[in-house]
Amino acid sequence: MKFCLVNGIQQNHITIENRGLAYGDGLFTTAKILNGNVQYLTAHIERLLSGCKKLGFTPPVRNELIKQLNAVAKNHALAVLKVIIIASNGGRGYARPVDHSHDLIIMVYDYPTSFNELANTGIKLGVSEQQLGLNPMLGGLKHLNRLEQVLLRQELSTRSEDDLLVTNINDEVIEATSANLFFFVDGKLFTPDVSQSGVDGIMRQTILQHYPTTIVKAVTLAELAKAQEIFLCNCVMGIMPVATFNNKALATKLVDTVSENMKQIT
Repeated sequence: MKFCLVNGIQQNHITIENRGLAYGDGLFTTAKILNGNVQYLTAHIERLLSGCKKLGFTPPVRNELIKQLNAVAKNHALAVLKVIIIASNGGRGYARPVDHSHDLIIMVYDYPTSFNELANTGIKLGVSEQQLGLNPMLGGLKHLNRLEQVLLRQELSTRSEDDLLVTNINDEVIEATSANLFFFVDGKLFTPDVSQSGVDGIMRQTILQHYPTTIVKAVTLAELAKAQEIFLCNCVMGIMPVATFNNKALATKLVDTVSENMKQIT
């Protein structure tokens, strides 16, 4: 970690009564800093504020949050920004403090240089043996309860692929271990429905805004096997082409076009 603020103070520790530690009672967003600016800043702010509202605790003041993130980002040419908002500390038990306040953590990390190489070579994508649960209460939200992703990354560390596709317990394709998924069949763009499982990522939302004819639906592995092109995406790595899926070679022509178009939007 390169830098950390906790409630506006430069430090890297929190109390052991923190509700994020005890219950995962909070949410986060992860962004790319490029040339001193947070890419997709407005979308990240909206994700955080709307997530606080959904979880039922008081969000930061919008303008103050923007000011803090801009002040942190201006010191970095290329880095990863992570913002965590946690319901304020409480005693033992699930009930929150009556004031519904929050703690704000802002961190900066080195940018993974491996992303540049993978963007050129394409990703080898397999299928996870594990499946996501259904959770409509938290569907699409980037909350702090990420044990499913921890287990998925543990599985990935034992595999030869670069990333794994994950289905839910209904055998519906959802996402990769930490990225959303899009695919082309006969020139039409598709992406899985993530209302019951998974994360509705900001890059996913942005692509859907600029490609409004994208078909959002429940997807099976059999349907995905028909794809001629596949890509993964999130705000840090951008558009990542899939070179092979289950050892099947894929084209990248349409993916490259999407990637070039999205580079113009930050």
